[in-house]
Amino acid sequence: MILTITANPSVDISYELDNFKIDDVNRTSQVIKDAGGKGIHVGYVVKELGGDVVHSGFVGGALGQYIKETLKGKGQESRFVDIKEDTRNCIAVLHDGNQTEILEKGPTISQEEKDEFIKNLDKISEGCEIINISGSLPQGLDVDFYQTIIKYAKDHNKFVSVDTSGKTLEAIINADIKPDLIKPNETEIGDVLGIEVNKDKLGQILLEKPFKDIKYVIASMGKDGALVKANDKIYGASVPEVTAVNPVGSGDSSLAGALFAINNGKDDIEIIKTSMTCGLLNVLNKEIAHINIDEFDKYYDQIKVEEII
Repeated sequence: MILTITANPSVDISYELDNFKIDDVNRTSQVIKDAGGKGIHVGYVVKELGGDVVHSGFVGGALGQYIKETLKGKGQESRFVDIKEDTRNCIAVLHDGNQTEILEKGPTISQEEKDEFIKNLDKISEGCEIINISGSLPQGLDVDFYQTIIKYAKDHNKFVSVDTSGKTLEAIINADIKPDLIKPNETEIGDVLGIEVNKDKLGQILLEKPFKDIKYVIASMGKDGALVKANDKIYGASVPEVTAVNPVGSGDSSLAGALFAINNGKDDIEIIKTSMTCGLLNVLNKEIAHINIDEFDKYYDQIKVEEII
């Protein structure tokens, strides 16, 4: 079973408009509302692959209750810590071929709420072989929250993955205790190293510090696939060309595929192919972080993986 932690979840609302009128009234009947956040998105795809998933993080108020009820309605277990402040909304307006987003900053987590989460990690992660941490940190938490969970996972022989960016990613990859898997894109890698990264240099970079001691690094390159460090080898993964319907959530879907394969004891090539297939299937789906499992085998067979270092 896979535990996915979203420290700053949201209720995701999408409004679809033919055109977006500024300083005027916009009406639409095309509304999608769902429980959201990067870790929750990972859980959706794990479930669609046939895996067992548990969701956790911090939720509060009516929106937090909506998230718990929505996940329950999807047949997915949640073990959230309830907080005093309200969970946030994240709004996307789809218009004129564009997507305009309004993202609320979310609640501030108190020291007591943070302590309650850490104190209950045994209960929250019970029955889970993998712990995944996805997304940004809400106010009130700093990187030591993620590092505490990573250490807990290592101490309890659980595989742990982290999908974050910026200063949080930089701190995590430079810490003494590292996660087993990270999933940055090449721009994020360049940002944390303070250098310009291209595909020719990337493979060697992933074999050196600070990435050397991280078992899996999935470096996404969008439509060009990915470079993947698996132990001490570097693989290139290419995907077939498709017409994208909605690329949002492809990174979360790709991560879900990798974790599902790892949880099922697959080898490195199968892990990479499953990861790439799920990312591709998300692109072909209008909904964020959902895949059409009936098309899995069709695209899995088209993913090409080769060892390059």
